[in-house]
Amino acid sequence: MRALRILFLLALPVIMQAQTLSSGPFSGVIKGTTLPNKTYVVTDSILVNAGDTLRIAAGDTLIMKSVNGAIFIKGNFYCEGTSTNPIVITVPPERRTLGPGQWGGIMVDSAKIFSMKFTKILWAGGTDLGGHAYRTINVTSDYLNGTTTTFTDNTIIGTVDDCIGIMGGKASILRNTIKWCGAPDGDNINIKNGAIGEIAYNVIWGSGGNAIKLNSDKNGLTRLTNMCIHNNTLIAGGWRRVEELGYGILVDVNARAQIYNNIIGDFYQDLEITVASDTARVVYDNNLFFGSADSLSAMNIFYASDGVARKQAHDIFLGKAGSPFARYKPFFTTNWNTADSTNDYHLFALYGNKGFTPPSTWVNPSITGQLPGDANVGAFGVSTTAAVHNVSTSGPTTFDLQQNYPNPFNPSTVIKYALPNTDMVTLTVFNLLGQPVRTLVSEIQAAGMHTVQFDASGLSSGMYLYKLQSGAMAKVNRMTLLK
Repeated sequence: MRALRILFLLALPVIMQAQTLSSGPFSGVIKGTTLPNKTYVVTDSILVNAGDTLRIAAGDTLIMKSVNGAIFIKGNFYCEGTSTNPIVITVPPERRTLGPGQWGGIMVDSAKIFSMKFTKILWAGGTDLGGHAYRTINVTSDYLNGTTTTFTDNTIIGTVDDCIGIMGGKASILRNTIKWCGAPDGDNINIKNGAIGEIAYNVIWGSGGNAIKLNSDKNGLTRLTNMCIHNNTLIAGGWRRVEELGYGILVDVNARAQIYNNIIGDFYQDLEITVASDTARVVYDNNLFFGSADSLSAMNIFYASDGVARKQAHDIFLGKAGSPFARYKPFFTTNWNTADSTNDYHLFALYGNKGFTPPSTWVNPSITGQLPGDANVGAFGVSTTAAVHNVSTSGPTTFDLQQNYPNPFNPSTVIKYALPNTDMVTLTVFNLLGQPVRTLVSEIQAAGMHTVQFDASGLSSGMYLYKLQSGAMAKVNRMTLLK
């Protein structure tokens, strides 16, 4: 049905003369290159004909006015911002508080090149003329001679159906941030029908359905869907579905993959490889799984019990002990306006250097030579902004929190503590009202003497409390900041 809807919508009347790209507003057929650092209003759907090229310049903003409006690409499309001058595709200001579904999406059909870099896409997933929600990005092509998709360093927030759908061709989906997408049920990255490529270093938070899904709708393809999936950080998703669970990574019908160095946490189920996949050629290892305390009783099934995937030799299981991140507050919400802006997905040093280089027998036709390895798991390296932390394994036998030194201090001080056992540890600074003002440590730590440097820059002079907790043990001391 989706394919029929897309074909219907792509059968728009073709305007023989494409519009010139001046100040807009735009609708109908267009081509050419926009001017940089401009705002363009798109009043309805636009179409790039086969053989034509549309380039959106760095710094541009596209204002999509129609809920039914979409960008249809039959030619080539380049939407390439830069890290310091990104492109934004959004809706008028008065609709930016209404959530997903405020305009359609980008529909690519049989194009040769689709390239999107450093672009921020907001509140897509509006309905087509038949009342069905668009995918935000939908690329359809012949699986043997298909579209080359480059989708890197983008941010997508708030969609209704799938966030990214790739059917056929070759795709590189790298270093994107995807948040609160797929409500009520769509997948964030949905790869089908013989597509090959790489999905790596993406952060996906709050997905409605699956964070990453591979399958093929057709039997008998001469080339199966095949993606190298590594170093993604997949968090807190798959929970909106009622009749079927959502997964961190799902490898399904006629699909194969190489899966490693991913962090997957707080999903209903983290990794599912079904019996309908190309099970003999799905390889996986060295993924980090974790769960956090939450009221959802079905959480934290790391490998789906009805699939063929099982724990591998180098997998890292944190269970419900906590997360590997410098700062992480787990929560699940149906409120699109609740983002995870306070989370920091860089790793604590304890989880650095846990990366994995696949053996040479792991291959992917889209990657020349051996698959890429990495020193770390997840999308980011070790945090450089977390408190300075050192550990000595001298083996204390008691739990102890020492008085900070110097005290009073300005603006930094050193806190030392002893752990008799390896356990989940938190070290938090509170004001005298009992309100937390800084979390210095929140991770599993080994037994030993530990040292943390606390920089109180930005805090007011006065007395503060600092509390150490490890398992059932806790201790509180006072310290004074004098400026």
